[in-house]
Amino acid sequence: MKFISPVLLVLALLLASCTLHTEEEKPVKKSETTAEDVAQNIGNPLLANKGDLNAVNLSVSSEAELRNIDNGSDEELVWTNPDDPDAEIPGLTAIFENKRLGRGWQTDLGRAIQLARKQELPLIVWFHDSLISPRSGQLGKEYLETKEFEDWASTRAVCVRLDSGASLSDNEPESAKYKSESINALQHRYGLFKKPAFAVITPNGKITTRIDGFNGLLSGFILELREGVALAQKKYDEHKQELTARGYRVWKSARGRSSVFAKLMRVDAQQQVAFLRESGGRVSRTKISQFCKEDADYLRSLLPREQDATRKPEEP
Repeated sequence: MKFISPVLLVLALLLASCTLHTEEEKPVKKSETTAEDVAQNIGNPLLANKGDLNAVNLSVSSEAELRNIDNGSDEELVWTNPDDPDAEIPGLTAIFENKRLGRGWQTDLGRAIQLARKQELPLIVWFHDSLISPRSGQLGKEYLETKEFEDWASTRAVCVRLDSGASLSDNEPESAKYKSESINALQHRYGLFKKPAFAVITPNGKITTRIDGFNGLLSGFILELREGVALAQKKYDEHKQELTARGYRVWKSARGRSSVFAKLMRVDAQQQVAFLRESGGRVSRTKISQFCKEDADYLRSLLPREQDATRKPEEP
């Protein structure tokens, strides 16, 4: 039997303890942004997901995002012609346009907030639980997930469904957008505690209607929700009138596919950019070339003549 030196034994133990200590102190990987983080970090729930004036294209970088875009709904199932691979796919343009405009129930709170802000429509937040709230599921089947509701909401509101049961489901829980705890914490911050629950929010971030629970009376719920959306739109229109008197107006993008309601703060001649304060308080910086022709011409007219390189020389 070989004899192990006490000195070597002590050194081996010290090295082992150092290794264990190092492993314990490895930084924990930061989890992905949750629904609660979105609201907490910004205070106002409609100031998330900052985007520029032309941010209208939809892209995906993961399978989870792809599931959010194509949710397998029967209304969105399109069949190709196997005998004519070059034939146009019927309805495909309409499907992508609906996704771009945010029609139907969104699952990404940040994207829904951005859409509500850009389209100047109220935001409906549905706090759902697919595991333990049969009434929430019933309400979805009877009204919220029907074509009747989609047709009504398509031009009146942006809708987002936050399912606190998705991350607890045995069916691919990793694909859930947010953790159950985060959704529930956000719901409580909105002053809601039952399932289902609904918050109707103006485009500038004011909660105007809270519906906490569903008593089974569908007609009463529909009336309350529709009145809540109408009230949110009315409050926002009144807010816009007040801001218009203070110099706010609609600015349009060069492509004509997006716009923003904001007040011009200043124009930087050297960088050729305009600083706009949006109705929610966020200040954005946009290149003059990204505005539509009318807005760009107006902004250039504010620049000093000697620094306005784009101005044509005056005719004698």
